[in-house]
Amino acid sequence: MTGQVYLIGAGPGDPELLTLRALRLMQTADVVVHDRLVSDEIMACVPAHIRRVPVGKAAGFHPVPQDRINEILVELGRAGLTVARLKGGDPTIFGRGGEEYEALVAAGIRCDYVPGITAAQGAAASLKLPLTHRGLATGLRYVTGHRARDAELDLDWASLADPQTTLAVYMGAAN
Repeated sequence: MTGQVYLIGAGPGDPELLTLRALRLMQTADVVVHDRLVSDEIMACVPAHIRRVPVGKAAGFHPVPQDRINEILVELGRAGLTVARLKGGDPTIFGRGGEEYEALVAAGIRCDYVPGITAAQGAAASLKLPLTHRGLATGLRYVTGHRARDAELDLDWASLADPQTTLAVYMGAAN
Protein backbone atom coordinates (compact mmCIF):
# COMPACT_ATOMS: atom_id res chain seq x y z
CA MET A 1 0.00 0.00 0.00
CA THR A 2 1.38 3.38 -0.95
CA GLY A 3 0.36 6.74 0.36
CA GLN A 4 -0.28 10.01 -1.37
CA VAL A 5 1.91 13.11 -1.51
CA TYR A 6 0.47 16.54 -2.14
CA LEU A 7 2.93 19.23 -3.31
CA ILE A 8 1.24 22.25 -1.78
CA GLY A 9 1.91 25.92 -2.40
CA ALA A 10 1.79 27.70 0.96
CA GLY A 11 1.79 31.09 -0.73
CA PRO A 12 3.63 34.18 0.50
CA GLY A 13 3.03 33.59 4.20
CA ASP A 14 -0.46 34.85 5.02
CA PRO A 15 -2.78 31.98 6.01
CA GLU A 16 -5.73 33.86 4.48
CA LEU A 17 -4.09 33.40 1.07
CA LEU A 18 -4.05 29.59 1.27
CA THR A 19 -6.48 27.71 -0.92
CA LEU A 20 -9.20 25.83 0.92
CA ARG A 21 -7.77 22.59 -0.48
CA ALA A 22 -4.29 23.43 0.84
CA LEU A 23 -5.67 24.15 4.30
CA ARG A 24 -7.75 20.96 4.36
CA LEU A 25 -4.81 18.79 3.30
CA MET A 26 -2.47 20.41 5.83
CA GLN A 27 -4.96 19.70 8.59
CA THR A 28 -5.69 16.08 7.64
CA ALA A 29 -2.27 14.79 6.56
CA ASP A 30 -0.32 12.19 8.50
CA VAL A 31 2.86 14.22 8.11
CA VAL A 32 3.82 17.71 6.92
CA VAL A 33 7.20 18.15 5.21
CA HIS A 34 7.91 21.88 5.05
CA ASP A 35 10.37 24.42 3.70
CA ARG A 36 12.02 27.23 5.65
CA LEU A 37 9.99 29.79 3.69
CA VAL A 38 6.68 28.50 5.01
CA SER A 39 5.69 31.10 7.60
CA ASP A 40 5.09 30.42 11.28
CA GLU A 41 1.51 31.62 10.74
CA ILE A 42 0.95 28.95 8.09
CA MET A 43 2.56 26.28 10.26
CA ALA A 44 0.25 27.30 13.12
CA CYS A 45 -2.63 26.01 10.94
CA VAL A 46 -1.21 22.47 11.17
CA PRO A 47 -2.74 20.61 14.13
CA ALA A 48 -0.22 19.84 16.91
CA HIS A 49 -0.68 16.06 16.61
CA ILE A 50 0.53 15.97 12.99
CA ARG A 51 4.18 15.03 12.54
CA ARG A 52 6.34 17.78 11.04
CA VAL A 53 9.55 17.30 9.06
CA PRO A 54 11.52 20.51 8.42
CA VAL A 55 13.64 20.38 5.25
CA GLY A 56 14.36 24.07 4.76
CA LYS A 57 17.32 25.50 2.90
CA ALA A 58 18.94 28.91 2.80
CA ALA A 59 21.46 30.35 0.35
CA GLY A 60 24.67 28.39 0.81
CA PHE A 61 23.18 26.29 3.61
CA HIS A 62 21.44 23.07 2.61
CA PRO A 63 21.18 20.86 5.70
CA VAL A 64 18.78 18.58 3.80
CA PRO A 65 19.89 18.36 0.14
CA GLN A 66 17.23 18.06 -2.55
CA ASP A 67 18.05 14.41 -3.25
CA ARG A 68 17.43 13.62 0.42
CA ILE A 69 14.14 15.54 0.39
CA ASN A 70 13.05 13.44 -2.57
CA GLU A 71 14.01 10.27 -0.65
CA ILE A 72 12.09 11.40 2.45
CA LEU A 73 8.95 11.97 0.38
CA VAL A 74 9.29 8.57 -1.28
CA GLU A 75 9.89 6.83 2.08
CA LEU A 76 6.83 8.46 3.63
CA GLY A 77 4.70 7.60 0.60
CA ARG A 78 5.89 3.99 0.64
CA ALA A 79 4.93 3.83 4.32
CA GLY A 80 1.33 4.43 3.25
CA LEU A 81 1.13 7.95 4.68
CA THR A 82 -0.69 11.00 3.40
CA VAL A 83 1.97 13.69 3.07
CA ALA A 84 1.46 17.43 2.81
CA ARG A 85 4.66 18.81 1.26
CA LEU A 86 4.46 22.54 2.02
CA LYS A 87 6.48 24.85 -0.16
CA GLY A 88 6.61 28.64 -0.06
CA GLY A 89 4.77 30.30 -2.93
CA ASP A 90 3.75 27.79 -5.61
CA PRO A 91 5.45 24.40 -5.93
CA THR A 92 5.80 24.78 -9.70
CA ILE A 93 7.43 28.23 -9.72
CA PHE A 94 11.15 27.82 -8.93
CA GLY A 95 10.23 25.55 -6.05
CA ARG A 96 11.74 22.25 -7.21
CA GLY A 97 8.25 20.81 -7.23
CA GLY A 98 8.94 19.28 -10.63
CA GLU A 99 11.94 17.37 -9.28
CA GLU A 100 9.94 16.08 -6.32
CA TYR A 101 7.04 15.09 -8.55
CA GLU A 102 9.34 13.15 -10.90
CA ALA A 103 10.97 11.28 -7.99
CA LEU A 104 7.59 10.34 -6.55
CA VAL A 105 6.11 9.18 -9.85
CA ALA A 106 9.27 7.16 -10.62
CA ALA A 107 8.84 5.43 -7.25
CA GLY A 108 5.17 4.66 -7.94
CA ILE A 109 3.86 7.11 -5.33
CA ARG A 110 0.63 8.97 -6.10
CA CYS A 111 1.29 12.70 -6.23
CA ASP A 112 -0.74 15.81 -6.91
CA TYR A 113 -0.09 19.57 -7.10
CA VAL A 114 -2.01 22.13 -5.06
CA PRO A 115 -1.24 25.62 -6.38
CA GLY A 116 -0.26 28.55 -4.22
CA ILE A 117 0.08 32.29 -4.69
CA THR A 118 3.58 33.07 -5.96
CA ALA A 119 5.91 35.62 -4.39
CA ALA A 120 5.42 37.92 -7.39
CA GLN A 121 1.63 37.77 -7.09
CA GLY A 122 1.74 38.27 -3.32
CA ALA A 123 4.16 41.20 -3.48
CA ALA A 124 2.21 42.90 -6.27
CA ALA A 125 -1.08 42.49 -4.41
CA SER A 126 0.34 43.85 -1.15
CA LEU A 127 1.66 46.90 -3.03
CA LYS A 128 -1.65 47.23 -4.91
CA LEU A 129 0.17 47.04 -8.25
CA PRO A 130 -1.04 44.83 -11.08
CA LEU A 131 1.55 42.58 -12.70
CA THR A 132 -0.11 43.31 -16.02
CA HIS A 133 -2.09 46.43 -16.84
CA ARG A 134 -3.77 47.19 -20.14
CA GLY A 135 -1.70 49.69 -22.05
CA LEU A 136 1.37 49.21 -19.87
CA ALA A 137 2.31 45.55 -19.68
CA THR A 138 1.30 43.04 -22.33
CA GLY A 139 3.20 40.19 -20.71
CA LEU A 140 4.73 38.81 -17.57
CA ARG A 141 7.95 36.81 -17.25
CA TYR A 142 9.23 34.94 -14.22
CA VAL A 143 12.99 34.30 -14.22
CA THR A 144 15.42 32.92 -11.71
CA GLY A 145 18.30 35.01 -10.44
CA HIS A 146 20.11 31.94 -9.14
CA ARG A 147 21.43 28.84 -10.87
CA ALA A 148 21.86 25.36 -9.46
CA ARG A 149 25.24 24.71 -7.87
CA ASP A 150 26.07 28.42 -8.26
CA ALA A 151 26.50 28.14 -12.02
CA GLU A 152 26.85 31.38 -13.98
CA LEU A 153 23.63 33.28 -14.52
CA ASP A 154 23.25 33.27 -18.31
CA LEU A 155 19.90 34.94 -18.90
CA ASP A 156 19.05 36.59 -22.22
CA TRP A 157 19.04 40.11 -20.81
CA ALA A 158 18.18 41.74 -24.13
CA SER A 159 14.93 39.78 -24.40
CA LEU A 160 14.16 40.45 -20.74
CA ALA A 161 14.44 44.23 -21.22
CA ASP A 162 11.10 44.47 -23.06
CA PRO A 163 9.46 47.64 -21.66
CA GLN A 164 5.97 46.18 -22.14
CA THR A 165 6.67 43.07 -20.09
CA THR A 166 6.69 42.90 -16.31
CA LEU A 167 9.78 41.04 -15.12
CA ALA A 168 9.68 39.12 -11.83
CA VAL A 169 13.12 37.95 -10.69
CA TYR A 170 13.15 35.19 -8.08
CA MET A 171 16.16 34.52 -5.83
CA GLY A 172 18.08 37.38 -7.40
CA ALA A 173 19.62 39.16 -4.39
CA ALA A 174 23.06 37.59 -4.75
CA ASN A 175 23.29 38.18 -8.50
